[in-house]
Amino acid sequence: MTERLEEIKEIYRWAIDNSLVPRLSDSDTEWLIEQSEKVEELELEVNDWRAEVQKWQRFYKESEESHLETKELLKSIVNQNKRYRKVLEEIARDRLPGASYKARQALGSDEN
Repeated sequence: MTERLEEIKEIYRWAIDNSLVPRLSDSDTEWLIEQSEKVEELELEVNDWRAEVQKWQRFYKESEESHLETKELLKSIVNQNKRYRKVLEEIARDRLPGASYKARQALGSDEN
């Protein structure tokens, strides 16, 4: 709290305690009005920042979900590549016997 506000409060309390009608000076009244207006402006600014934070939180959550989907897709592709490699290695070792069957088998497991 500012020094000026503390002084205004003391004067006001003293007037109340002494059963007097509290009277603020015009400059104190104007200063309090200005402070009130500043508070309103700051509250609006805080609300704007809150909205911005919420926007970024949604963006982060969507990015995180997208990352997880991409990660799952990558795992699926890695597994697919492992199956292809295994079939190709078998085809290479057997020098093509049953290549057609093995290729269909590998391709068929992608559809599942």
